[in-house]
Amino acid sequence: MKKGLLGLGAATLATLLLVGCSNGESKDSGKETITFINHRTDWETNGKWDEYIKQFNEKNPDIKIEVQTITDYAGQVKTRMNSDDYGDILMIPSDIKPQDYKNFFEPLGKKDELSKKYLGMNDRSYDGISYGIPSQMNATGLVVNMKVFKDAGVKEFPKTPEDFVKALKKVKEHNSEVTPLYTNYAAGWTLTNWDFVKAGAAGDADFTNKLTTDKAPFEDGKVMNTIYNTLYTVSKEKLIEADPTTSDWEQSKVDLANGKIGVMVLGSWAIPQVQQANPDNAKDIQFMAFPMTAPDGKQYMTVAGDYNYGINKHSKHKEAARKFLDWLVNESDYAKDNGGLPTVKGADYPASLKASQKAGVQLLEENPAPAGKESLFSDINDESQLGIGSTDKEKQRIIDAAIGNSKESFDDIMKDFNKRWSEAIEKVSQK
Repeated sequence: MKKGLLGLGAATLATLLLVGCSNGESKDSGKETITFINHRTDWETNGKWDEYIKQFNEKNPDIKIEVQTITDYAGQVKTRMNSDDYGDILMIPSDIKPQDYKNFFEPLGKKDELSKKYLGMNDRSYDGISYGIPSQMNATGLVVNMKVFKDAGVKEFPKTPEDFVKALKKVKEHNSEVTPLYTNYAAGWTLTNWDFVKAGAAGDADFTNKLTTDKAPFEDGKVMNTIYNTLYTVSKEKLIEADPTTSDWEQSKVDLANGKIGVMVLGSWAIPQVQQANPDNAKDIQFMAFPMTAPDGKQYMTVAGDYNYGINKHSKHKEAARKFLDWLVNESDYAKDNGGLPTVKGADYPASLKASQKAGVQLLEENPAPAGKESLFSDINDESQLGIGSTDKEKQRIIDAAIGNSKESFDDIMKDFNKRWSEAIEKVSQK
């Protein structure tokens, strides 16, 4: 073996010695390689990630980025998190319990310090430490083809559930070929947006925190009941797709862009995707607040972090991963390219939100949970198995009841929700 080494050229020997001292770090032509796992499969196929990485490498030529995109992102990544193999930098799945962040992700700094520069630092922080930084901030509301509504005689977008249902009926009466509201039932995850509007609909930055002590939040007249009743009513009145169980997410964006759909409940991130489906009609696609007015007479849209970037606690390339994370948040156009609000404080509103801003709609970011209660809502939510903001099953149940696929009434479902939520509060308080 010694004879073999001595027979090598000096440069080759030096290279071997460097590799031997690299502590196992992956190198490619002198580059440190990190793996970035995310959900943007479309960006891998259209070359957008290649464009971003090229820009990053102009300032960081010594770091090579390998991109892995996953369609069933949350499910597959959580499975991979049972091992140490879940990349170096990744989008943090939404339903990881706050107290578990430290088991999977590298601390990024103190929340109070990071909050001076960034929005949305409540979501992936625990006990004063932040484990993620939002890729962008999203408003949740309605992606609307305004031409569809104007053609039906709706000149001003409705601000109450009652007027909203009337407007959808006008759309259907004007053109029976148009689906007034598309639920995207089959996609499932899309239905969680009906939960994400809750704080904005209430006009209350502490709304989610208050849910942890309200043992009957689904009673008639309360915000959650009104939101879910709106979903039930539009479904019962046949103002949605003919067979929701066979809805098609990708096609729905095309149909909304082409005026075959009037509105979908989504985040502001969806605006560019719909507009790109038919650039000629881009001006018709606007973003509106959920049709509810807060007690102070104003309309609000909940704004919250999209997927957060996090660093694998087990990564051997944490410094390189942090450089890429910081570049994505501070320098890339990720938020702009996705119709979101930049995470960096003071950045300009995206074009998709300026119409709502002009209409006087105010953005509302929810307050963090009180100290020591950071995981209380998620604990109650998990115990109740209602999946508020995390799963689609119960929203599908509401639609099924409305269109006659089950024999339940809306009141029956709300009574069940209240029972399960109340029992969950009791059980969690005893742990």
